[in-house]
Amino acid sequence: MPIIELQGCTPEPLMNYLKALGVLRIIVEQELDPTARGFWKNHVFCLLTQLSEDQIVEFFATRYQPSPILSPWNGEAGFLADTGAGYEAISKMQSSTSDRLLPMRDAILGVKSIDLFSSLTSLRAREKALKKKKNKQKKLAGAEADELKATTSSIKRLKENVIFQLRGQFPEASLAWLDSCMVVGTDGFKSAPHLGSGGVDGRMEFSVNYINNVMLALEDKRTAAWARDSIAATNRERNISSSIGQFAPGRIGGANGTQGMEGSSTINPWDFVLMIEGSVFLAGSTNRKLGTSDGSKAVFPFTMNSAPVGMETLTDSDGIKSKGELWLPLWERPASIGELQQLFSEGRADLNGRQARDGVDFSRAVANLGVDRGIKSFSRQAFLQRNGLSFIATPLGQFEVAAKNDASLLREIDPWLSRFRQACGDKSPARFRTALREIERSIFDYCQYGDSGNDKARFQRILVALGNAESLVARAPRFRTDAKGLRPLASLSQQWVSATDDESPEFIIALALASISNGGIGSIRLNLEDVEPKGRQYVWSDKSHASVWSGAGLVTNLAAVLYRRVMEADRAGNPAAALTSSHRATLTDIGEFLAGHLDEERISALLWGLSLCRTWEYRRKPNPSAVSPQGNALVLPSAYCLLKLLFHTPAARQAANEGEPMHPNLGLLGLLRADRTGDACQRAARLLRGKSLTPRPSPMHGFPSRDDEWLESACSVVDSQTLAASLLIPISDYGLDSLKLRVLREKPEPNH
Repeated sequence: MPIIELQGCTPEPLMNYLKALGVLRIIVEQELDPTARGFWKNHVFCLLTQLSEDQIVEFFATRYQPSPILSPWNGEAGFLADTGAGYEAISKMQSSTSDRLLPMRDAILGVKSIDLFSSLTSLRAREKALKKKKNKQKKLAGAEADELKATTSSIKRLKENVIFQLRGQFPEASLAWLDSCMVVGTDGFKSAPHLGSGGVDGRMEFSVNYINNVMLALEDKRTAAWARDSIAATNRERNISSSIGQFAPGRIGGANGTQGMEGSSTINPWDFVLMIEGSVFLAGSTNRKLGTSDGSKAVFPFTMNSAPVGMETLTDSDGIKSKGELWLPLWERPASIGELQQLFSEGRADLNGRQARDGVDFSRAVANLGVDRGIKSFSRQAFLQRNGLSFIATPLGQFEVAAKNDASLLREIDPWLSRFRQACGDKSPARFRTALREIERSIFDYCQYGDSGNDKARFQRILVALGNAESLVARAPRFRTDAKGLRPLASLSQQWVSATDDESPEFIIALALASISNGGIGSIRLNLEDVEPKGRQYVWSDKSHASVWSGAGLVTNLAAVLYRRVMEADRAGNPAAALTSSHRATLTDIGEFLAGHLDEERISALLWGLSLCRTWEYRRKPNPSAVSPQGNALVLPSAYCLLKLLFHTPAARQAANEGEPMHPNLGLLGLLRADRTGDACQRAARLLRGKSLTPRPSPMHGFPSRDDEWLESACSVVDSQTLAASLLIPISDYGLDSLKLRVLREKPEPNH
């Protein structure tokens, strides 16, 4: 069967996508080719049909019957007034004698037979008068204000009744249009964003424009040329000056819209007609969750709330607002009209057993393959306000359907993220809303691009964003009070660590730091924020004194954490507890840190993120460079090599073989705080000698120790604060053996 490529039907703009659906629907339903199928290939809609392009053009130009699309609930649609463009369009349609317009004329007669329209007309007139008076006086008197409120409520109730009556009298095609415009559920009216507010956008009434374009397309001698231009993009016939509405931003006109200062809106009549014909595919419905008594909610296919990701440059400037998103499916397998109706009737993306609520949820559903398996990708459209007036369908690119390895881990943060999102309302401080956007942006980017060879970096960005949000909340007690129910982020599984482990020195150091924990003085997370453990979770604590992390840099904070942990361990009578950890850095990593070659801001950000994870459950493959004490020839400052011997908690196996352990010393940290590195090294040498260890330089036979030479040694290679910070970073026992070889006179017996 031949394939026809409809070059005028593309995923973007929205007008062209809807045209594709309209062409297929009309060809099948009006029996030009009931077996025709459609699919997308190379961003163009294709028809698998027995017809030729000439036959399709001839059909639309001479035999096509427009669907009876009317919006009698709208004031400008021609049924609620006896003047205006809508009234004139309806009158012109009724006076036509063309057999092709018979379904339209029958539908108009059916609408006019509804009694409620007279009541609705009088109420609208009164509401209009009261609003005009309110605008003039700025405020209505009590009785008139109550009347306006009651009138508006009555109009809404009558509108609902009108819609219910329309369902009993409209042809099936008109019902599909009604459902495409709005749905009535127990939660009230809900309008589809792709059709404005119930089929009207600003002063543009879609059904009236549809009628006007239908009349022009059927009566003008240029109709065949227009039809070919519309479906094949031949662009041979000049368009007419008319409004296209929100469906094609490039056709709207306005400033810089064409040559000169101002451009007018131009359209091909068939573009508008076929677009409206295709829009009925997006009919809404009511959805009720099984097992609940919450009533029904109005839903539209592939439609959700806006998420400000992927369109930051649009929504962050000029006060631009968005009222929803539409993710239009693109499929590569030829599909029948019945299959597509089924696809759009279900029209949803499932995320953890619920429907996706916004663009971020939808991206996660796609990454988890929670969409129809036949969909190859989605064309994402957002409805953004233009110039503070009407909305336009703005293309935001395409989103490929592909499983992402670690996307399922995101469900662990759903409860916390939901509460954090609720707390970040319009009145919340901007820094919290910025943090929320960064979380959502990083999730969206991972779900969209996470399989392009950089999964670790993109998932790591999510963890860093969560850590940043946690740090902001931790330092804002008033925000926590206002955000009732917002607890510290629950400990994330070790799979989060695995998903973010990029084996970089920054990550290895951050992981070693984040894994510092002891049952007596707690984990390092207690030194970062005012929390206390409660089972496997954490709760905020106003009585905590362990938190010392501030807005200062990484080095200052690590030195403060080390001092606090050593002090707490001394008080607890267990000095060895200060630096117990489940992960260790290598001496190579330490050397890079001391040399200032690493990104300290990244280490800090990763530490906050990894502190939220159960790092002790993660089993990292050992680094071969850290296996042998002789295998690391990196030159380290002698001061570090000496002091680290006293700031290390060995593994249980090695500790059992070493006799009396060496413990962190608070006095040494006091000397480093005072920038007296030489004095700290001299004291450390004496402490080691007290443990029967002889540091270099070795004393000559018969002469006293040479510890005083540490005062003159090259301790200025690294500043005292950085040196203190490095002492907090756990290293392996093999690394400690290497340090012993460098600074002790007697070579220790290797312990394997």
